[in-house]
Amino acid sequence: MTKYKGLQTLEVLEGAENYNKWIATRIKPHIKSPALEIGAGTGNISEYMTQLKELTLTDIDKDLVKKLRSKFSKKKSISVEEFNVAANLGKIKNVFKSIYGVNVLEHIENDRKALRNMYSMLDKKGTMVLLVPAKRIAYNELDRSLGHFRRYEKDELREKVLAAGFEINEIEFFNTLGLVSWIVRNFFTNSHGMLNKSQVKYFNWVVPILKLIEPKNGLPFGISLIVVATKK
Repeated sequence: MTKYKGLQTLEVLEGAENYNKWIATRIKPHIKSPALEIGAGTGNISEYMTQLKELTLTDIDKDLVKKLRSKFSKKKSISVEEFNVAANLGKIKNVFKSIYGVNVLEHIENDRKALRNMYSMLDKKGTMVLLVPAKRIAYNELDRSLGHFRRYEKDELREKVLAAGFEINEIEFFNTLGLVSWIVRNFFTNSHGMLNKSQVKYFNWVVPILKLIEPKNGLPFGISLIVVATKK
């Protein structure tokens, strides 16, 4: 059920072009080649990174890896690999200038090991950029059914990133309205329903307005946290 709901959610979010682009626009300035994306899923964010000279897309799911290879088969600059960032890495280290992931770390039970592994895979002064779900108060049955072990508070994310060895350049909340709508949706649906296309379509419609009015810094809360950190 978790895998099915996860894939269904990814497919629904393919229709959220404005939202995906907003996320990509927010994180892309920090991404340099060669870059690695962890948990690329169906490539909703990856397609905004295709200008990079060297990009490696990864996912732990074999079926999603096949979808990614098919989707980006004509892009010679993109390679796709099955990869578990929380596993033992062996000789893989000091390879990438950037590692990024969008809504991935919450799926990893041992997130501390995943962060340490990302640190070891970065080149000298390489950059890690992550977007993760925020606010424990918003954690619900849908989170659980999607395989989310947690939603992060800012202090928790900061502590874990620092403990992995990184220096933090930026850690900010993102998408205030998204958090409000998530909590309201939870109240009325008891979180058992999946995200549906009409909900995503409506939110996608208001994203351009949010993008204009929401500041990049200083938000007191949001549905996500973005952290940008550099290898010492």
